[in-house]
Amino acid sequence: MNFMYAAELKKRFSCYGHFYELVLGRGERAKCRSVLELVDRSVSWLVPAELSELTPDAVVIMMNPGSSHPKETGYVPATIAYPQGAAAFPKDLVPTQPDNTQYQVMRIAVEQGWSHIRVLNLSDLRDPKSGSFLQTVQALGEISGGHVHSIFCPERTEECVQSLRRKKNVPILLGWGQDPGLLPLAKQCLGRIGSEPTATVPSGVHPLLNAHPSPMLQRKKLDWLGGMLQALDVAAAK
Repeated sequence: MNFMYAAELKKRFSCYGHFYELVLGRGERAKCRSVLELVDRSVSWLVPAELSELTPDAVVIMMNPGSSHPKETGYVPATIAYPQGAAAFPKDLVPTQPDNTQYQVMRIAVEQGWSHIRVLNLSDLRDPKSGSFLQTVQALGEISGGHVHSIFCPERTEECVQSLRRKKNVPILLGWGQDPGLLPLAKQCLGRIGSEPTATVPSGVHPLLNAHPSPMLQRKKLDWLGGMLQALDVAAAK
């Protein structure tokens, strides 16, 4: 494949995220991002919020938003308490800086001829350290309503169904990694997806876990790209 570097990808794609503060029953708050829209600059639309109501070419599900944040330093995200239902759309989307993982998704998009990719996560919690992220997930699980940080929870079904829409015959790409601590969230996600077709690079650790799109080594990054493109070819042949 033609490996495009970050400088080229940044010129080709724009990135918009929906950031919010999750408010829980006892007043606890958590910084979150519910969706990331990666869109080719050639796509026509009027305002970023429209992207959340469009049908993208593909949907990718990863672990969590990591350190993702709005480009505008003074941006103040809205506070949200679930369930929202139809009020979840349109989403307030603001420009955000892509990271190495999202560049990998863009490379797949270039190879597949996709111009709009929607990124969802097992959890909306913004935390760049997987250890503390999983500790927060566990702590929230002990709070009433704390599980709504995941778009795949029952209270957010309507939002989830809308967000998973994509072009016909395109599988959902899975790349949340292979930490066993993710298994409860992965099971919930796969239960919500049901019989929808998926494409993934197996991890070899557990059937419900998968290889992360952006490992440290460049060789491993190329391996993931090759594995995902092969999985998409297999899905297209079915």
